[in-house]
Amino acid sequence: MGNTVRLEDFSGALSYAPLTECLLGPIRMTLLDAAIELKIADHLDESDDPDVLAARLGVHPQNLRFFLDGLAAMGLVEKKDGRYANTRLAQEYLRTTSDTYLGELLTDLGKMQSCELPQLMELLREGPPEKADESRQFDEAHWRRSARNLARYQRAGLARMAAEIAASLPEFPAMRRVLDLGGGPGVVCMEIVASKPELEGVICDQPAVIEVAREEIESRGLTGRVTCCAGNYNEIDFGSSYDLIWASHNLYFAKGLQDFMGRLLQGLNPGGVFISAHEGLRNERTGPAQCVLARLPCALEGRNVSFAEGEVADAAKAAGFAGHEKRVVVSPFGEIHVDILRKPGRLAA
Repeated sequence: MGNTVRLEDFSGALSYAPLTECLLGPIRMTLLDAAIELKIADHLDESDDPDVLAARLGVHPQNLRFFLDGLAAMGLVEKKDGRYANTRLAQEYLRTTSDTYLGELLTDLGKMQSCELPQLMELLREGPPEKADESRQFDEAHWRRSARNLARYQRAGLARMAAEIAASLPEFPAMRRVLDLGGGPGVVCMEIVASKPELEGVICDQPAVIEVAREEIESRGLTGRVTCCAGNYNEIDFGSSYDLIWASHNLYFAKGLQDFMGRLLQGLNPGGVFISAHEGLRNERTGPAQCVLARLPCALEGRNVSFAEGEVADAAKAAGFAGHEKRVVVSPFGEIHVDILRKPGRLAA
């Protein structure tokens, strides 16, 4: 490796590697989709012999080897002496029996993020459609399935992050009541509540999603300490006397962001804390690249909902919040801007 040089070193030309890297994106996604569909991680848990795997899967033995070599190049499979095994990455996130299985979530996001790309030239010429695609109106079964996938995603890191941020607050020792607003299956709320015996929590989300939250509450043994509030948070009374309100990647649906922040302010006790965990687009909404590109299909069809850097915090401060603190967490899905805002006053012990 000591003799390795770059092609541009010979000519001084600008490297075009960023362009050739784009060619690999569709290949990587196709391989990942196939690995999820075939449940490769499950099968590799049972056998490392590619001939045995080919027979079980009913696929061509030689092409399966090429396929597994491709997964190894992506870091999903290890190969040694012609045998294959899961990497830790696949073991944790691609085995269907794992509590943090992300296969269905990744498949759904892949479809969502690529849905408008075949119509890109049409959208550029004509603009977004006048009416929303009615075929995307989802039923309750879809929302329950999505909530279960979201629970695995929250267990894969977001819940622990939220609990550690909450525990780091100077107000945390005095906190007794938490609201997880738009919390989906509520794993974040439960992780925060489980970190302190005196805490109680409330999860607020749509009725179909709350069904899954109740399953999670029971499985965690937190019945009685965590309750649910079912409904659209724009329309229902989500309660008051909270010491902490957490909202992660769900404030896009708030009707009138500053007015909504006023409702959150009223829902907190004096000295209470509101934490927002969302993206923060910068450089005139051209970065971070992962956030911009992932949300591009939604923007093209007229749903440009991503928050600019400081947008949530500015709306909260205009509504009366004070004491703003910002932290940036780099997640597998891109940067998360964690805005910590406080209601004036002092939290009672």
